[in-house]
Order: sequence, then C-alpha cells, then structure tokens
Amino acid sequence: MRAPLERACRAAMVCLLLAATALAAPSCSQPERSYRVAVIGFAAGGPGEERNRLAEYGARRVEGELGADVDFIIPEAGEDPGHVFSSPEDPYDLVISLGSSSPAMLAARPQGWEGTAVALDYEASQPVPGEDEVTLVRYRVEEGAYVCGYLAAWLSARNDHPLTNALPLVAFVGSRYNPLLPYFAAGFDRGVKEGAPNAGSLDYYLEREGDAEKARSLAEEAIIKGADIIFCALGSFNAEVLEVAREKGALVILVGTDRAGESPDHVLTSLVLRDDNAVFEAVRASSMSLTYSSRVMSRGTMICG
Repeated sequence: MRAPLERACRAAMVCLLLAATALAAPSCSQPERSYRVAVIGFAAGGPGEERNRLAEYGARRVEGELGADVDFIIPEAGEDPGHVFSSPEDPYDLVISLGSSSPAMLAARPQGWEGTAVALDYEASQPVPGEDEVTLVRYRVEEGAYVCGYLAAWLSARNDHPLTNALPLVAFVGSRYNPLLPYFAAGFDRGVKEGAPNAGSLDYYLEREGDAEKARSLAEEAIIKGADIIFCALGSFNAEVLEVAREKGALVILVGTDRAGESPDHVLTSLVLRDDNAVFEAVRASSMSLTYSSRVMSRGTMICG
C-alpha cells in the first residue's frame, strides 16, 4: 500500500509543478496596443511658438490620464509633416495640428488615410480636401475678446487710475491676414459697449501681419488720440505694440499665452488660448469614438486672466 501511495504523491507533485510553470510562463499573446497620437505644434521660431509649452502640457496630461502614447512634434519652418502619416508598422491613430501648422498637415494627409485628423484653432476660408474626413476646431475667441473689451472700457471710464482720459477711449489692433479677425473684433467691440456705454473704440487693421512699422504707427496714433488701453489680436506685430506701450505709458491686452512677464507694468491682462484643454478633449473624443457636432466646432478653450 505504501508504494502506490508514494507514487500517487509523486505524480501529484509533478502535476503541481507543471501547473505552476504554466502560470509563471510569459504569455505568447501580444500586449494590447496603445492609442497613438501625434500633436504637431507651432513651428520653431515662428508665430505662436510660445504656445507650444501649454499644448505640450496637454499632451502629457493625455498620457497620464487617458493612457495614450503621445508624440509632441515641433516642426521647423516650412517642414513637410508627411512623415507622421507614413509609418505602416506603428501608425498614429490620431494626428492633431495647432493653428498655423494645420494647412501643412491637411495638405500632407493622404486621401483615404484610416486615422483621425483634427486641426485645432483653425478656420478655413476655402473648402479643405477630404473635409468630410477631418475635424476643424475653431476656438470661440469672441467670448474671450468680449471679456477683454468689457474690462478695458470699464477701466478706461473710471476716474481712480492714472491712465484716465477726459473721454474714455480704447483701441483694437488686428491683422486682416488672421481669419479669426472678425470674431476678435466683434467680441471686443461688444464688450466695450457693455463695459462703458460712453466709451469709444478705435479699430485698426494691418494688411500684413508682420508689418511691425505699421503696427507701431497705429499704436502711436491710438495713444495720441487718447486711447489708454490697446487690445492686440493674434499676430507677430504684438511685440511692436507692446514696445510702444512701454514708451508711452499705456496698457495692452495680448492674446496667446500669459504675457505679463514681458512687461508687468504695461500688460493689463492676457487672453490665454487653452491649447492644453483642446488637445485633451480632441484625444478624449477620438479615443472614445465620440463625434463632434459639426465640421467646424466652436470650443471655449481660453481664459482672460
């Protein structure tokens, strides 16, 4: 009886060892593939470059909270972003572009590409090829501009600050090159009327965004006429207007990122475009197979602060 019992115990031990080995052995199945995202930021050294920092923060937030694999790409000026669409082995599921990088991304996107393409902070004046396969997201800048217009007029009309003029007067400077100019201008002017019904607004428009000399002359003219606060829509001319404000003791409101550090005594506030929130929401919607309500979506992703 003892010998058969010993044989049975040895057999049981062998079975247990085999089972343990099987459990410990690595699985032959492939791990689940991560959702891959490419975010194309603003070109190095170009307009909007300072916004890359906030956008990249959004990309890292996506990795931490949504678990996606995100590559944040800062292109060189004039670089063709076609390489983001040409990786057959490990392709991107979603490609996101920001502002001025969007035309190149949309042009490089192959027709019939199976991934998802989203252009943030982009307004197309002409039809986009394959527009039924891409999503264009326009930031609702008129809302932020309204708040800035209200603040500027309200402050200009008060008599308890050193910039007060006999006639409350503010100014707006924008570039006709910017397709969002009508939204900035309409929101700011409406805010001025609400902030101080007796306040006036001088509106100036540049024909060329990079015309620093013209921007300087317009800012100087606005201050000579009595404007004490100047709102600048997006554009590289902002730096020249800020320089005039420093020289003349005026205030400016700038758009893009928080610009107060450039001149704390002359930047009244900044209209911050929340590219981080926009990147996060674009990935969340795409990875969860959500759909935008329209081809061009207005999303309030900015603050005035």
